[in-house]
Amino acid sequence: MYLVDDDKDLAKTIIMTLEGAGHRATHFSSGEAFLNVSGDLPSGCVLLDLMLPAMSGLELQAELVRRDHCHAVALLTGYGDVCDAVTAMRAGAIDFLRKPYKRAELLDVLARAATHIDECERRRSEATKYEPLKRLSLREQEVLDLLGKGLSSKQAAGELAISTRTIDMHRANILRKLGVISITAALLLARDASTAGSSGRR
Repeated sequence: MYLVDDDKDLAKTIIMTLEGAGHRATHFSSGEAFLNVSGDLPSGCVLLDLMLPAMSGLELQAELVRRDHCHAVALLTGYGDVCDAVTAMRAGAIDFLRKPYKRAELLDVLARAATHIDECERRRSEATKYEPLKRLSLREQEVLDLLGKGLSSKQAAGELAISTRTIDMHRANILRKLGVISITAALLLARDASTAGSSGRR
């Protein structure tokens, strides 16, 4: 966990609680201090004090969203109201805890943060895996689709009213752009991307 709070005594208590439960925690006394290194840190649960000096917890949360990190954010406050909680949750916070916090609440936040981070990193990994498909031209996508339907190069050429030689050129470009050695591998990648996209829209 990354704890961002200017209250050193409270930070010490929270860190002792977490370490006593087998978790590691790093303390930052300001939002700016955390942002300076956030991009280099492994994804983790970020517990933010709402009333930070200079940059508030909500402002820090908004900046983390803008930078598109996989950190899971929870807000901690002794002064927050319903409006603050709604703002934080709409921006993707996993919880909004009030001081004095309960140990069970803190540990529950960590458990949910782990689930949030795993899902975020899974989506990132899939997006990277399927990114090469976006490099295909419209014609290359058409050729791949026809070959996926079992058509030969000659049949695909007839469907698109182009030469077999042009089809073979597109095949070569598809393999190169996708970094695969066969059309079968390219078709499997396209199928998996389609399946993943359908699952993500449910």
